[in-house]
Formats: sequence, C-alpha cells, structure tokens
Amino acid sequence: MMNFEELDGRTREYLIAEFEVEEASGDPYRGERLSPAGRAAFPELMREALRNGNEGSLLAALYDARYWNQTEPYVRNGIARTRNINMQQAAEQLSLSEFNTWYVRGLAKRLLDEGELECQAYRGAQPKWEPADCAAHEGQIFRVVDVYNGHRSAYWPKPGNRDAFSIPFNPGCHHTIRRVRN
Repeated sequence: MMNFEELDGRTREYLIAEFEVEEASGDPYRGERLSPAGRAAFPELMREALRNGNEGSLLAALYDARYWNQTEPYVRNGIARTRNINMQQAAEQLSLSEFNTWYVRGLAKRLLDEGELECQAYRGAQPKWEPADCAAHEGQIFRVVDVYNGHRSAYWPKPGNRDAFSIPFNPGCHHTIRRVRN
C-alpha cells in the first residue's frame, strides 16, 4: 500500500473536485485495457476510492473480469499482434496509477491554494521493479505549479507528449508528492 502523507478529508475534497473537472471535460481518461463495462463503471469506482478508499480499495473494485478486455493489440518489429491481458496486473497498474495521479493532482491544487511554491517527490511504496528514470527523481524538489500543470501530459489527451513532465513519472511509478519540510 502507498503512503499518502496528506490523505485527509480536506485533501480528498480536492481529489474529488479535480476528478470531476476532468470527468466534465468531455474527454476523461480511461484505462485502455478496460472493457466497455469497465469504462462505464470506472467513474463511480474512482469516486468511491477518492471519497473513502485508496489504491487498494480501487483494486478490489476493479478486480472483476467483466471490467477488462481479454486481449489487446500491440506492435513488435513492425508487425501488429494481439496478446492476452493479465487482469490482475492490469488492475494493479490502473488502480495504483489512477489513485496516485489523482492524489498528486488534488494535493498540488491544495498546495497552490495554500500558497506553497514547491513540493518534493517521494516514494510512497517500494515497487516490484524500479525504472532508472523514475528512481532518479527520489527526493527532488519541484515547483507545485509544474506538477499541477503536468497532469497526464505525457499520455493524455492522446497522443500526449512523451517528453512532458508529470508525477507519477511513468506507469507503475510509486512516486508521489509531499510538502517541502524545513
């Protein structure tokens, strides 16, 4: 489980408010591996996790075979192929990434409203594997406005900007943000 240092009632209000802005945008993010039933169920499952849960409760809610496509397309060596989706891995990745994404977005907005200029990236949990580009950010200080504005910019809306800055730094990233402590 991730350690979200400021996951209190006030921060949850920000998480939900920011989530609702994206939902109302007409083009909210949905995990690509979700089935039509999963895409339809996702907003309410996410709301419930943001209101009262965490990435673990979201994982439990997403762990339903009806919510996942059985296969996905991919390209290897220029050849289009299809592979089976491992529902457990897909649900783990989506629940961690999405809950953390909304925690970062909501806490960044709260920090901005409170006049904070900087935040610090920290590892909220130990990952199963650690990409070097992700680990390089451990303990780094960032401008809160850059964290807020970087929300999903690397991958959403499609095609995204792969060179864009955002926290989490990549799918499966266990980094989140905290206040800078003096």
